[in-house]
Formats: sequence, structure tokens, C-alpha cells
Amino acid sequence: MDIVRLRSFVMVARLGHLTRAAERLCLTQPAVTAHIKAIEQELGLALFDRAPGRISLTRHGELLLPEAEHVLATVEAFAGKARQIKGEVSGNLLIATVDDSDFLRLGELLYALRGALPLLQLKTRQMLADDILDGLLNEEIDAGFHIGSADHPDIGVLPLRTLVYQAVGPRSLSDRLAGASWKDIAQLPWIAAPERSHVARFTRTLFAQHGVRLNEAIECDQLSATLDLVRSGLGLSLLREDLALAAVEKGEVALWPHGRIEARLNFLYRLRSEADPSIIGLLSVLRQHWAV
Repeated sequence: MDIVRLRSFVMVARLGHLTRAAERLCLTQPAVTAHIKAIEQELGLALFDRAPGRISLTRHGELLLPEAEHVLATVEAFAGKARQIKGEVSGNLLIATVDDSDFLRLGELLYALRGALPLLQLKTRQMLADDILDGLLNEEIDAGFHIGSADHPDIGVLPLRTLVYQAVGPRSLSDRLAGASWKDIAQLPWIAAPERSHVARFTRTLFAQHGVRLNEAIECDQLSATLDLVRSGLGLSLLREDLALAAVEKGEVALWPHGRIEARLNFLYRLRSEADPSIIGLLSVLRQHWAV
């Protein structure tokens, strides 16, 4: 069985589209079509149902797809291990970050990666949660930290920990917050998070569940500045629980106990890159670093 043809089969199966598969594989569409036909002839099975504008797996194709993916993963792992043995894991690795670097323990991670893969050029880029997903799918970044849901068939997810976000407001509003309803809270001034950030998504979700819309008095494009704005009396916001409780303990802000939402800190990567030696090394260091 030809590995190149097998890659074409898997890519067409994942994307459901010959042209897009050819683009991903850097091949022409006729070449990919020829690969599929050759595999079907070799196996004596029809793997795809073809119709104008679409292509989908047959029942036989669905049964064979996991096996094909396993074969490709094994081949990539074999080649990757050989490169590791030869000390040739090199190139660039661009890691997206979300939230603050101390919370992500970014410095420790990069130090450990430098020790494990010394020839790898490491780069980081601060991004918003939705932009990280798009960046992975568009191959602008190689991997990244992410907060919130990340369900996509092409994205691998390594869960790191569960987070909680709490609604907090200026200390001057503590009496009003104590007995406030969802409607009352929504009418108070809020600090709007960047549209494509995890905080904006959590805030929309939380208040949509109660049928109320926020009074967004000010928008801040820097999540790291939100606590300062709340302390200054400009409005309410959702904050990561550790930051919120620490600020409450210092008497800097007031907590609204009903505004609470759980989320997950994940590390994301492209599934088709999971056999790449740099991704293998990165995930190995992460698992040790976060004890997952």
C-alpha cells in the first residue's frame, strides 16, 4: 500500500472535498483523484460515494478510515523517532498564548523545551481565544494555550485544568451587588472584553442563559488591564477566580456570588501534526509540566 495514496484517502475523507484535500496536500486534484482510484482498485472496494459538488465515505470507507489514520500515525512516529535519535528535531515552533504568561507557567515550559529540543527555534504570540482556533486551522501557528470550548475535528486537545470565572465589581458597589438580581446586575456598567476573547464569550453565555443583556459602558482590548479598571470603579467584569478572590481579600473589589462560570484551560494542536517530532516533544514536556 502506497503511503502517499493513503494520505490522499485520509485527507479527502476528513475534508469531504477533493479540491480542498489537494490544496492541503500540495497536489493537483487529478493526482488526488488518481490516488483514490488506485486504492479502490487495489482493495477491490468503493471507498467514496461521489456526487456533483461533494464526496463522502461509503460504509467500507468509514470502516477503513481509522485503520488508515493509524498506519499514517505509525509511519510518522517511526520517522519522527529516527529524527530524534539523529538529533535533527529543528525548525520553528510558534506557540500561541492566552491570558497572562505567569498563569500559563510559560517561562518554565519554554526552558524545559529548550533543554529537550535544543535545535528548535521557539516563538510565542499573544492571541485571543477565537483567533487561536483560526490560527491553527489556517496554519499560522503550530499550537497554543486556549480557554473554553475547542471542539473541531482537525484540532487535538490536551486538557490542563478546570478554571472558574467570577463576576466582580467596584468596591463602591458592594452593597448593591449583595442582593442584586440578574436584571439588576445587567443594568450596572460593565467593562466589555474583546469580541473574540474567551471572557467575552463566557459573559455572553452567562447572561444569555438568564435572558438579560449587559450595559457595556466601556470596552477594553487588554484583558490584563480589566482588574485595574474594575478597581478604578469603571464597571463590572468576569475575572479568573484566583485573581477575583485575591482582589476581594485585599478589599479592592466586591464579588457578586451568582456570576460564576466554569471553563477549561486546554493546549491545542493540529491533529495531523501530532506525529511531528516537535509536537511530540512539546506535548511530552507539557504533560510533565502540568501533571496530566
